[in-house]
Amino acid sequence: MKKGLRRIACLAAGTAILLTSGAVRAADDGEARDLMKRVLDAVPTVPFTASAKLTSDRGWLRELTLSHKHLTKDLDVAYMEVTSPMDLKDTRFLLLDRLVGRDEQFIYVPSIKRTIQVSTETRKQPFLGSDFYVYDLVRPEFDAYSYSFVGEEEIAGHHCKLVQSVPKNAADDLYSKTIVAIDPTDLLVWRTQFFDQSGKLFKVWTLEKAEKIDGNWTPLLQKMVNVQDKHESQLELVGVKYNAQLPDEMFERSYLSHWGLRPAAVRRGRPPLARWRRLRTKNRSRLLLYLSDRVRPHTRELREDDT
Repeated sequence: MKKGLRRIACLAAGTAILLTSGAVRAADDGEARDLMKRVLDAVPTVPFTASAKLTSDRGWLRELTLSHKHLTKDLDVAYMEVTSPMDLKDTRFLLLDRLVGRDEQFIYVPSIKRTIQVSTETRKQPFLGSDFYVYDLVRPEFDAYSYSFVGEEEIAGHHCKLVQSVPKNAADDLYSKTIVAIDPTDLLVWRTQFFDQSGKLFKVWTLEKAEKIDGNWTPLLQKMVNVQDKHESQLELVGVKYNAQLPDEMFERSYLSHWGLRPAAVRRGRPPLARWRRLRTKNRSRLLLYLSDRVRPHTRELREDDT
């Protein structure tokens, strides 16, 4: 895929959730760069839908629906909606993944009935409390990294080439480098290692299960391990359907706040816009952090006079 949800497909297919993540971070010697380009080009561009189960060794489960579409040659879009647990139900995500220009992500927060654009700092927060970060769902600019081969390794019965990517502007990146293990035969990414800014191994993503569905390699089970905090999360895709009929309006920002609302609920209106505008920027960010935990934010964290 070009960028964004493809990053999960690229984590696996090299892996929208949830077909796109770490694979994109790897490939600037010419051969390494070419291999990474081939991995990206191999990711399916047909529309698809799926259900996702996000679990953690902490014992919780989040369930989501996922829709992805190659809207134009320069734009991939993904829509996700949380269906359980109840305290996160109806939280919705819209990922706009541009080949050229700035990517955008939006979250509909049901507790305030507002759609919020995701900030740079919010991207560095855990996705729904998991070991996948919001940042991992957004593919960075391919040319913003230098790529090189750093070895070969046998992984899950696949002979993989190891491709290291290093950001050209380290200050703008969450990771100091990533190392991606690619099987050059099927162009699948089987493992991605993420290193923190001090150069220490931070997280390890692995593709646990992949199958061909309608001729498309599809990551069905992937795992992210935080080796520093000693926690892990798994993302499972079920009911994947390619060539889905998805209307373009489904991937507009306005769809996040209006989809599924009963007419009576719409007539009741939203919280006063003036109140939302009075919340200071840092408190808007605090509000978003409830997505990193099972419980909603405490009232004291949302007070308009909080400093």
